[in-house]
Amino acid sequence: MMKAMLIDDEPSNLEFVSSLISMYCPTVSVVGCYTDPFEGLDAILKARPDVLLLDIEMPGMTGLELVRRLPSIDFEVIFITAHNQYALNAIKLSALDFLLKPVSPSELEEALAKAAQKMKDKKTMEQLSVLAGLLNRQDELKPSQQHKIALPTSDGLTYLEMSSIIRIEAEQNYCQFIFQNGKPLVISKNIGMYEESLDTYGFMRIHRSRIVNLHHVTEYIRHDGGYLRMKDGSRVDVSSSKKEELLRRLAQL
Repeated sequence: MMKAMLIDDEPSNLEFVSSLISMYCPTVSVVGCYTDPFEGLDAILKARPDVLLLDIEMPGMTGLELVRRLPSIDFEVIFITAHNQYALNAIKLSALDFLLKPVSPSELEEALAKAAQKMKDKKTMEQLSVLAGLLNRQDELKPSQQHKIALPTSDGLTYLEMSSIIRIEAEQNYCQFIFQNGKPLVISKNIGMYEESLDTYGFMRIHRSRIVNLHHVTEYIRHDGGYLRMKDGSRVDVSSSKKEELLRRLAQL
């Protein structure tokens, strides 16, 4: 039985998520629900849960501040967020799990199943470090090319600065990351998984099978239907429907 702890400053959310776990996740036991993050912090040290479902925005202490205060993290973390789109993108890029309020039963089941699987691969501290760099402050998030992205590999997770990525190419249900230095990295995720998350960090999907780092663009060529020349000398075709937006965004860099 996997032990779960819930921390959220809204009692109705705690009751709702706890009831969903009871109804849809028979292999998960809720060992504590807390509206006060300081009480929740003490309870974590005593109860030693397997997974923590943690609200991000709480008065007194945010979810990220709470995990920073823990001396060690030997459990999985699932963040819960209501509306902060920047925070949501940051969580995606750090490879941590998240649930968007209101929590749906299917997404909760999936997140807890992933947590059970990830317990075999202890990467939580590294993931939280990446997330901390991405979020900086909840009320003043500043996307930067110097932030890192966590990319899943067969051995675990690889952490790379976004500035090193030149482009991402779709290959059926996979995508290939092309870097300024080093070998390409093939990821077993659809390119659409990265489109929205990377958008605020200077990336743009300019073709159904291509996302480019706009900071690596050296030229826009109008001939042959329109294409970009990248810093590594590569050519990337631009979809006709994306040309106007692309030129606008390049002008804003």
